[in-house]
Amino acid sequence: MSSTNHPLSGHVDDLKAQAKEAVRKVGDHVSDKVDQLHDSTAIARHDAQVFIESNPWESVAIAAGVGFVLGAITTRVILRSL
Repeated sequence: MSSTNHPLSGHVDDLKAQAKEAVRKVGDHVSDKVDQLHDSTAIARHDAQVFIESNPWESVAIAAGVGFVLGAITTRVILRSL
């Protein structure tokens, strides 16, 4: 008996088609989300660039503050693990 004459072969083919369509839809959705994320990060990068160019000293102060906070957190984590 060949596989095309098997009573379940039609159901298997339907399931394969449904699975392929589901994978295609998920792929399209992920691709759309990646494009949106790319656009959002490009806008954020541009806005950050404009802010830094317009406020250089404030940008330095913010960077120093963030560096200090990250350094303090890292130091605490390292000291707790010893």
